[in-house]
Amino acid sequence: MIDTDRPREEIAAWLTANGITPGDVPLNSHISIGSDSNGAPVIRYTALLRRDGHLYLNDEGTGPASEQRETPMLTAPPESQEWQTEHQLTIRAQTETRPGTADSITGDRWAEHRKTGLTLIACNCGFTTGWTPATELPSLAELTSQHSGT
Repeated sequence: MIDTDRPREEIAAWLTANGITPGDVPLNSHISIGSDSNGAPVIRYTALLRRDGHLYLNDEGTGPASEQRETPMLTAPPESQEWQTEHQLTIRAQTETRPGTADSITGDRWAEHRKTGLTLIACNCGFTTGWTPATELPSLAELTSQHSGT
């Protein structure tokens, strides 16, 4: 993820060097670096949309129209000397455990485990699903596009 707390001039110069118009990227938006299907580095960002050179409202009329874009990265981002927490997805499947039946000879008991069907997904950025049925979770492709760097 690009540190958007860096001076806007540095970020704007880097975006321009990569063929992105800085004025089309909202302030404090999420800008990240990932890989395309061939493994080449790309920049993922939100772009404000223009019609006849002018910004226009989204269909709901609640803000400017925008879309997610992916552009090949031509120039590396400015280096940050700050410590950063990168996206790191953690996926856990919930299990239930109970003592098994005792062995007739030794009396030993082994634990029995089974999955509950609930899964928890969390990311270092603060995103979490809580324990959710696996069928209701976002796809892995969607998660990695939103939490690139994992």
